[in-house]
Amino acid sequence: MRTLCKLILGETWFLPLAIALVLLLAAAASRAAPDAWEAAGGPVLLLGVLGILVAAVRRA
Repeated sequence: MRTLCKLILGETWFLPLAIALVLLLAAAASRAAPDAWEAAGGPVLLLGVLGILVAAVRRA
């Protein structure tokens, strides 16, 4: 099953899905707390993307 999934989706499905998840969470956080997001949004997004990249490298 894993081989079939790799053939259909390839190896690059993890990054786009994970980045989309980070962006969705960022949108929700910016709506929930706009003042806090304005102050801390950039570093939070940076940490999210870096975490995704580290996870992707560990998977490889």
